[in-house]
Amino acid sequence: MAHQHGSTLRLAVCVCVLACAATARAADQRDRIARVVNDLKTQLLITQAVDVAVVAENPRIFSVTPAEHLPGTFLLTAEEDFAQGLSDAELRAAIAHELGHVWIFTHFPYLQTEELANDIASRVVSRDSLVPLYEKVWKKAAAD
Repeated sequence: MAHQHGSTLRLAVCVCVLACAATARAADQRDRIARVVNDLKTQLLITQAVDVAVVAENPRIFSVTPAEHLPGTFLLTAEEDFAQGLSDAELRAAIAHELGHVWIFTHFPYLQTEELANDIASRVVSRDSLVPLYEKVWKKAAAD
């Protein structure tokens, strides 16, 4: 009986350590994304607040929406594992694209298109930097 209790306790400790490591990894990823968001917001002259959430799953992989109950604030949501696999240039391209949607929403809310978001993103990242990002997005979409 004591052996079972010790095994159960070790298992509980392992689960706790893994959960803490996952939480720390998500926080690190959130900070990484938030730094890029703040840099690109400045370059795009976006004054609205953009909060960042890193989640286990996001059907859109990266997305941005007006924040509920916080007028003038947007929520950029990133799928943790996908964001983790992006190079710094790919991450900047993904965030520039999402901030393109914020810029459009605040200037021409009825003109939301992926192409226009890419045009806005091209103000701060090269259009070529979007290519490897889209290749990863399409690969992930095909696998899901």
